[in-house]
Amino acid sequence: MGRKLLYGFAAAGLFYLSVLYRSQALLAVCGAAVLFPLFFVCVLYSIKGKLEIELLFSSYPMEQTGDYLVGIRVKNLSKIYLSRLQAKVQVQNMANGKKQWIKIAGDIPANTETDLIGTMQDLDFGLWKAECQWIHLFDWMNLLYVKKHVTEQKQVMIFPNAYEINMKIGMRTRLFWSDAEQYHPQLGGDDPSEILKLREYQKGDRPNRIHWKLSVKNDSLIVAEMSMPMSCNVVCFLDVDLSSMKKKISRCYWEVVNTLSLELLNQKCAHYLVWQDTMEEELCRIAIRKVEDLTDFWDRISRACLKRGADPEAYTRNFCGETYASWIVWNGELELSCNGTHIQKIHPEQAREKMMELELLL
Repeated sequence: MGRKLLYGFAAAGLFYLSVLYRSQALLAVCGAAVLFPLFFVCVLYSIKGKLEIELLFSSYPMEQTGDYLVGIRVKNLSKIYLSRLQAKVQVQNMANGKKQWIKIAGDIPANTETDLIGTMQDLDFGLWKAECQWIHLFDWMNLLYVKKHVTEQKQVMIFPNAYEINMKIGMRTRLFWSDAEQYHPQLGGDDPSEILKLREYQKGDRPNRIHWKLSVKNDSLIVAEMSMPMSCNVVCFLDVDLSSMKKKISRCYWEVVNTLSLELLNQKCAHYLVWQDTMEEELCRIAIRKVEDLTDFWDRISRACLKRGADPEAYTRNFCGETYASWIVWNGELELSCNGTHIQKIHPEQAREKMMELELLL
């Protein structure tokens, strides 16, 4: 506003001097000073129609600071340099309605793609929605601006941080046989209900694996290799009461859960995440076989209210007859146990260091 007033006073002063001294040159300068803003506005409208805006929102925090990157990507398809663009981006937690916003600004060169990025702190895990509330395009004198409306919204699942961990999964756990509806795409097994692949007979193959119908059609012996069920051989029990947990401890708790689950996925080990919800009479669980399953878990758990009671004994009562090879218990006191053996107590201030030092054998 101050710039506009100063510019207006300067134009009025030029006009006064041009009248006082009857100077056509000063009158011409005064006329140019009045027309320049109108010209700049026309140029801004021309640029406005050739800008493409994309929202940017990172799911994981930066490792060094723990901040989340939020901003916009601006693609300037015009041949005109935009000296300044200012925008306000708001993010909202879809579960609790919590909002944060940030202002970002920068110049946008012609025929280029530019990222205008800011940072946000302390975003709770869960589903968040980002939207650009307004965008202002300023002229070269930074006096006037033109608004550009962006209707795009972006939903992002914010994940807790994940640390490095030394986890080893033994063959007993990896090859533990149990019934499942999904089968491993590469490993062979002994499940007669699903065929992994067909191949020609080799010396040493068992006769009961010969596919006799296909062998007759091909005039050669064809052997069927059976699949191995992709069962969840590891169960992770989230035995915690979140209602009495402080925010710093809660953040550490979910970071450890995310670290364990991602490492199990990296090692191709399907697993169950099990918890007790205050609204449910029975234990809740979700099978994690791929990254999309973990995303579904975070979306579901962000709306849940956990309480104590998730342990192997409760699992046996609720899922009678189901077997697993190894189990992990991660409780509200931040104590980690594996197969009934206490492993380590993790303090929130030392979570990264403790996880890197940890040796977990399943």
